[in-house]
Amino acid sequence: MKIDRPAAVLSAALAVLVIGLVVPPPKPTLAQIADKNPLAGRWTLTKLAGNTLSTPAGDITFDTADGAINGATACNFFRGRYEAEDGALTLTVAMMTRRGCSGVAADHERGFLEAMAATRATAIDSDRLTLTDAHGHQLAELIRTPDAALEGPRHKIVSYLKDGGLYSVAPDHVATIAFNSGHIEGDTGCRPFTAHFTRNGDALTVTDVQPAQTLAPCGEAIRDQDDAILQALPRATTFDTSRNLVRLLENPDGAALLWITPQDAH
Repeated sequence: MKIDRPAAVLSAALAVLVIGLVVPPPKPTLAQIADKNPLAGRWTLTKLAGNTLSTPAGDITFDTADGAINGATACNFFRGRYEAEDGALTLTVAMMTRRGCSGVAADHERGFLEAMAATRATAIDSDRLTLTDAHGHQLAELIRTPDAALEGPRHKIVSYLKDGGLYSVAPDHVATIAFNSGHIEGDTGCRPFTAHFTRNGDALTVTDVQPAQTLAPCGEAIRDQDDAILQALPRATTFDTSRNLVRLLENPDGAALLWITPQDAH
């Protein structure tokens, strides 16, 4: 039988070319993985040692494709690894930023880090995640959460930047803010204020910050909070809405000027 060598060579070359052009399947997204692994995604801390938290105290995101975790305490960001099998779970924080904080935020950060280090098991009930230690004692409870949105209902300001450190808003002087259609309305916990904003994607410009004229000045205990919030707004040039928080930033890689959370986050 006579073989047409040029045709055979061409067929072989085409076969090699086709094999070389085969594209591997894309890496699944976290949303796709979550359908198969309920641990996947972002979870926000709502309880520590059985105590319900009134302000955001942290979150953790599980990348079940790579066995990686990342998240935030009330003050800092972290990355690490996790191991999970048949309900057993260990969490290892390998890297963390070192931004100082005080008050309630510092207490929440310490508690969250201790809870993650002591975690040996987990249970998931719908959108609620419970972390327990080796003796079955509950360490923390978290809920599955989406990203927040800048514009919409009134949000709660929970922390502000001052002298390079993050300070918690006084619990008895609640601070709020709402962004809607270029207009800002809020309250520092001492007095109301208004402002205007424009945005282009993640770029943000805040102008015309006007605090209300009150009959008496802010009390000494709340004066720093009032000043920090009013001074932070015109310094913001961008924002981040991940982790069910809105963070106003002076630059994309800088520290947050204000940490803001939806009023109904919990």
